[in-house]
Amino acid sequence: MYSKLFRRIIFPLIEISEGTKIQKYLKLLEKTQWWKPEDIKKMQDRKLRALIKHAYEHVPYYHRLFRELNLHPDDIKTREDLRKLPFLTKDIIRKNFKDMKARNIKGSQFLEVHSSGTTGEPLKFYISKDVYSYSWAQTLRCWGWAGYKLGEPYVKVDMEERKKSLKRIQDRLMRCLHIGASTINENSAEEHLKRIKRFNPKIIRSYASPAFLLARYAREFDIKIQPNAVMTTGEKLFPHYRETIEEQFDCEVFDCYGGEATPLAFECEMHDKYHLCDETAIVEILRGNEQVSPGEIGEIVFTNLDNYVMPFIRYKVGDVGIPSDEMCECGRGLSCMESIEGRVGDLVVTPSGNFLLPNFFTNLFKDIEGVNKFRILQENPHRIDIKLVKNEKFTKEDADYILKKIKGMAGEDVEVNIEFVDSIPPTRSGKERFVISKVNIWK
Repeated sequence: MYSKLFRRIIFPLIEISEGTKIQKYLKLLEKTQWWKPEDIKKMQDRKLRALIKHAYEHVPYYHRLFRELNLHPDDIKTREDLRKLPFLTKDIIRKNFKDMKARNIKGSQFLEVHSSGTTGEPLKFYISKDVYSYSWAQTLRCWGWAGYKLGEPYVKVDMEERKKSLKRIQDRLMRCLHIGASTINENSAEEHLKRIKRFNPKIIRSYASPAFLLARYAREFDIKIQPNAVMTTGEKLFPHYRETIEEQFDCEVFDCYGGEATPLAFECEMHDKYHLCDETAIVEILRGNEQVSPGEIGEIVFTNLDNYVMPFIRYKVGDVGIPSDEMCECGRGLSCMESIEGRVGDLVVTPSGNFLLPNFFTNLFKDIEGVNKFRILQENPHRIDIKLVKNEKFTKEDADYILKKIKGMAGEDVEVNIEFVDSIPPTRSGKERFVISKVNIWK
């Protein structure tokens, strides 16, 4: 009853007061997902041409960039033409912050947001209310693939706790139970899980590692919670994360991916690939300035097609993934990614130029009972350092096994060192990182 009332009356009133168009765009996206790929591409190219024209005419940074490159907006007609433009990075945005903002858009039409700062200082930038609306619409479309309808109860596990009263009021109206990830520990987990059980959510939306922790604690305290689905985001979803969450909560996990207020890819009910958000972003997966082949790993670069306030054109988000040239069996016309492999700094580089992905290390350590926690550190291709938090079950045979497996993949000439430590703190953003490499993977 409340869900229908919310969709028909309460949420439309919220949208009028906030100046958003979430429901309108959600209806549009629910149609365009079934378009033919060629029609979706035409939509992309049309939106790209409009964005490029706007950026040239109203954004000082891009006007100057086009002049320096001797380019005109008419030179960028399709996504293939984007390679004529250089990449956008956090450093470029910070150095040109004032010139990145469009001069023809009033302050009432945009919002200030901040990135999570996974690997460093959070990035401040602006988005239009259209971007905010499309972002929520893309998210709700994916939640719909998991059976969720707007107005149904859901749990949101976020890195930050709710501090503003307005947000708390919004949560109550949205039937959202908000939990700060930093508050989940052995002393508080049981109470959090009991709150979630009483709340009876349709879905749980969470960063990947807190969802994994909640599943482990639910097993420890024997608390049965069965949402329709768990939607993971914000971190790489490792196979053992997915396995534990699905087993304990007896539901499917839908992994979601985005960057800088831009949804980029979502799993559908087939769980075979990631659907790209083609209607609102162009995603390139590159090595250098060349698109990698399907099945190869490359750096993810995106263009947000709707942010006219501060255009992100060819933005290096700092993650790597593997593209696919196959369509999903679900029948949607959206293009696909094979997988998301984490941050650029999550890949260990071997002397031969090959990569050891984070999954290799998580699979290696998950069945070693003597290891409570680990982190891989790499300063150069010829050395790998391992920090281990061990327990009384750890043996010399375990150490020998770890060294053998890593050398077998990285090369016998690679130096591998194990250091035993009492604890491994999370990163400043609160996200879990199993691998931290400072080696340039594209050299």
